[in-house]
Amino acid sequence: MRNVLLVDDEPLIVQGMQSIIDWNANQMQIAGTARNGVEALATLDGLSVDLIITDIMMPRMTGLELIREVKVRSPLTKFIILSGYEEFNYVREGITLGVENYLLKPVNIGELEATIKHMQHDWEREEVRQIHIDQSWRILRTNILQRWANETIDAQEFRERAQLLEIPLTKSRYSAAALRIVTGLDMEEPQLYRPIIAEQCEIIGGEYVPDGCEIICFPDQEGDIIVLFASTGREEEEWEYHALCGMKQWIVSDTGACVWGVKGQSEQSYLGFPQSCRQVKLWFQNHLLGDTETVLVTADDRNEAAYTYEKREPAMDQFHKLLRDGQRLEVDGFIDDFFDVQAEAGHSARTPFFNSAIQLMLAAKTLEKTPDYGEVFGPLSRIHTRSGLKQLVKSVVHQTLDTYHAAERDYSPHVLAVLDFVKNTYKEELSLKTLSQKLDLHPNYLGQLFQQEAGTSFSDYVNQYRIERATHLLLYSDKKTAEVATEVGYWDTSYFYRQFKKYAGVSPTELRSMYMKK
Repeated sequence: MRNVLLVDDEPLIVQGMQSIIDWNANQMQIAGTARNGVEALATLDGLSVDLIITDIMMPRMTGLELIREVKVRSPLTKFIILSGYEEFNYVREGITLGVENYLLKPVNIGELEATIKHMQHDWEREEVRQIHIDQSWRILRTNILQRWANETIDAQEFRERAQLLEIPLTKSRYSAAALRIVTGLDMEEPQLYRPIIAEQCEIIGGEYVPDGCEIICFPDQEGDIIVLFASTGREEEEWEYHALCGMKQWIVSDTGACVWGVKGQSEQSYLGFPQSCRQVKLWFQNHLLGDTETVLVTADDRNEAAYTYEKREPAMDQFHKLLRDGQRLEVDGFIDDFFDVQAEAGHSARTPFFNSAIQLMLAAKTLEKTPDYGEVFGPLSRIHTRSGLKQLVKSVVHQTLDTYHAAERDYSPHVLAVLDFVKNTYKEELSLKTLSQKLDLHPNYLGQLFQQEAGTSFSDYVNQYRIERATHLLLYSDKKTAEVATEVGYWDTSYFYRQFKKYAGVSPTELRSMYMKK
């Protein structure tokens, strides 16, 4: 609803203007009246007005003087001039000041309504333009905040941008927090528009901010909502936890998701904010979350440094037997028993569960003739909960059982010879041409036969076999990546990286970061 102020020294004119048209139907309301320009300025001290309809000739201050004064205070306010007579000089000056129209008394209703409709179109265009400006401003601010948190921005550039984007740098205490949204299966998380969530969190968090303190929310590249707390240092930190709780509860009610909040330690200046961010992200990196609770915890470098991982060792001999026997219910029971454990405070160490999950999935993959390791490692980076990890293991194992225990295919002697040759000489240079000469077959015929029986091309099979061997070396040895590449038959390390990423879904470095040796 737009606010209108009527200014005229004739009471009958003011009364008539209030009833001349249906203001509500035009999404407007008469918010106040004044008898002259001085009175109008006094009214504007406590009132926000979108449109002023004013007479020109009034005692103490004319309508044109009023317009000039208000333009300085509120450049976006619009004006309509009323006059009992038409005078060119007034019209010309009104045009110069940018008034919407110059109406003669008695006011023509049709002309007034047409002027109002024209103004409404202007307001709508201005709102759209302002939305675009606000969005661009927020996008720029988010980009700068992300680079600040990740320490990928030059200090001088950051200070310049911070001043422009109203990022506080002069407070006495800074800390970071993160809200992680977990919606059911991590692998099937719906697309939540994080910038809008962050914007709303900032509004809600602002309700808890004491005088002199500030709060800023922005999404990071992993989808967490990062919260910047900037305080004067005189307040208790309790308000930060209250704000975090308020934001978390709103996300839960709006999305139906489980939300975990982690708060970093406070630092003495803005330079410490990235350190507080690292504490928060490290906590998430080291833990698997529950998916039925919403919890707030505090990250602490000292606690994390002394953190000892609980040992989780699946009975692999038993699991191998269940896989070979094809007992799906027993396999599911084994996986459930391993992952469904009571965890203190609802969260548990990530490393032992990830290590064990990788062991279980690789055990299943060894039964496949052409394993796809992308199914194992690709989704791991998106897993944040024990239930999500358990479902990934089940999904991979089920797919293996579906193919392994289907009707076993009998290979022809020629294909068996190729498979055996790859197994024994995968470190060497291999080609169908060389093998076809050994088997006294045409290369095209051998390639078609292998494709038909093995279900994949010879080159893909060789690469998959080499990547399988490389995976075991990366996980269970301390060899450097270049050494692993050479040992499995890749002399060009960059080519090995590309092939590994293609078949495993992650790079060798990412694989090792997922699996931490005990």
